[in-house]
Amino acid sequence: MKKAKKSFLSLSLGSILAASSFSGLEAAKLSDVISNATIEGFAFGRVHALHGANGDGARYQLRFKPTLTSGEIYGVSASAGIFFSKGSSTPDNNNTDNDIGGSRGDTIKSPVDRFNIGDYYITFNAKETLGSKTTIRLGQRSPGTPFNDNNLDRALGVFIENNDIGAYNVGFQWWDTWMGDDIYISPPTGDITYTGAGIGNNMFMAYIKSGADFTKDTGLSYNLYYSLIHRWVNAMIFGDVAYTMGFGDSSLTFTGQVSFTSIANNPRIFSSSKKLAGLYGSAYNYAKNRGMYNIRVDYKYNFTQATEDGSSTPVGFFGASAGFAGSFGDGFGTLIDNTGGLKLGGHLWNSFSGAEANGFGILGVGGFKNSSIIVPYVKAEFGYKKFGTALDIAYINASHFFFLKKGSTGTNLNTAQGILYENDNYVKAANFLDVALSATYKFTDNINALIAYGYAIGNPSFGRFRFQVNYLF
Repeated sequence: MKKAKKSFLSLSLGSILAASSFSGLEAAKLSDVISNATIEGFAFGRVHALHGANGDGARYQLRFKPTLTSGEIYGVSASAGIFFSKGSSTPDNNNTDNDIGGSRGDTIKSPVDRFNIGDYYITFNAKETLGSKTTIRLGQRSPGTPFNDNNLDRALGVFIENNDIGAYNVGFQWWDTWMGDDIYISPPTGDITYTGAGIGNNMFMAYIKSGADFTKDTGLSYNLYYSLIHRWVNAMIFGDVAYTMGFGDSSLTFTGQVSFTSIANNPRIFSSSKKLAGLYGSAYNYAKNRGMYNIRVDYKYNFTQATEDGSSTPVGFFGASAGFAGSFGDGFGTLIDNTGGLKLGGHLWNSFSGAEANGFGILGVGGFKNSSIIVPYVKAEFGYKKFGTALDIAYINASHFFFLKKGSTGTNLNTAQGILYENDNYVKAANFLDVALSATYKFTDNINALIAYGYAIGNPSFGRFRFQVNYLF
């Protein structure tokens, strides 16, 4: 009995020690969750003012988007983020007189005003447990693709990427429900159902792209994405390739980009927004097969300064760029966002309209049948330590272009080819020069400011002033 009792006591002591060790391990892991947590994101405040024959008004915009990610436990982490947006970046014959929302805080007065949970997902990193550079994310997040605005677009689904082979990383995404920001703000304000709308068409995406180390070693980078949107898009394709040659303190980069989208026969959008759900009716003369391309060359020369150990460090640079973007097929709306991963030139033409209808978005003006655009552009920039400046010049010739209210006169192609935006804002041909001068100053690694002035010379004709302060987490 004594022997048995001794064995029992030894077993009990061993169990206690094992449990204690396990508890200690779990406590250490829990500590890692907190101590290794990271925060990413941004906050900014900006002011825009328009003037001239086809522009008028002043607006401000505030935005706050931090995302907190926990440390990992056996490769698993959790992320959650806040999204706050107040005000509009589009002065459309209006001003900010009533935007304070009373004396007791902000109120939701329009679809651009938002305060909610933006990102909410879990991540499994297989490196620790399986020895594979595979990442799986489940939940709601910014998709991180060249089709999207990766600050504002959101998708709820599965996101998988494998980086085991540096020459090519592969990935897959499935979105069960989602919304692109350009799509969200495009219907007219008369459609009250769109204020909480999403899109239920399932999105399936596969891609292959170069790894960062591979690009660093070879100077070559590439992306190839293919997507299918159930009952809406048969194929949405984006591809680009870039090669950088370095010589001394200089580098030269050649970039080619192309995107193509084919709309399904009898397309349908599943959405609680009546406007989106009924968009592809008989009135909408939409382009079925849309294409765009962008060819660009960038030159950069680094100014260096000798250090005490005899090496040198960059203290500034001079850069020059030239490119040409255009369209093919019967339209040019090929992306979910108006810009996505495109490296375009110009300052005004693709960012002043609020709905960003003038770029390459699937529901922008490039979605109308027989729409076309060309955009040759050049840029010169200079930076020294914390200061930078740039001159952007682009020429825009578009068969379909989105005009703000003050410039909305004459023939309205929007009415003739299917109403997509408010009737107060016309869609018609445009031909103008976009010229802009900007300056930046980096106060710290986290805080910087931008001031810019640009003018559209031709049709439309207006000037825009912008001032913006950014904080990066």
